[in-house]
Amino acid sequence: MYITRELHIKGMVCRRCIRVVKSELHHLGAETVSVELGKAIIKYPTDAIITDESIIDMLVKNDLQLLNDEESKLIEKIKITLIQLVEELPIIIKINISQLLSEKLGKEYSSLSKLFSRVLGVTIEKYFIHLKIEKTKELIQDGEWNFSEIAYDLGYSSVNHLSNQFRQTTGMSMSEYKKMSAWNRISLDKIL
Repeated sequence: MYITRELHIKGMVCRRCIRVVKSELHHLGAETVSVELGKAIIKYPTDAIITDESIIDMLVKNDLQLLNDEESKLIEKIKITLIQLVEELPIIIKINISQLLSEKLGKEYSSLSKLFSRVLGVTIEKYFIHLKIEKTKELIQDGEWNFSEIAYDLGYSSVNHLSNQFRQTTGMSMSEYKKMSAWNRISLDKIL
């Protein structure tokens, strides 16, 4: 006889996180039915010694967190949806974030926006800008694209629009950032 559980996990934002969670859950004695960003479905024998504490400890050890309340789960789903959008370049220029989130999460955007702002103290739009600026930093560091290509891939209407947001967010121009010897990027899971 098996117990099946769905775990909602804060901080899972990349493929490496998925591999780590799968491996760690296996070491605890759980079989992973499925693992995706922000969520894992596991099963394990009823006689296995897998406790909430052991799962929480494993997650904390890997800079992750178990989410139990519905508000936290929904906020994490919003973040993951936007992170995936930024990671899957190019972003479609005409994308409507409010429509995308409403469709993907099955909720009215106004309620998602109010919840996100109330809990995190920042709008979804500002959060998305921060994600795109961190992705811009990554692409600048990679050195494979010029600023116009980066702007286009991130869905900006012009390089000037990206440049202005980059300066407002970081306090420096993209050229100044490119010349830095010690780049200061924030990993996407650490933004808010």
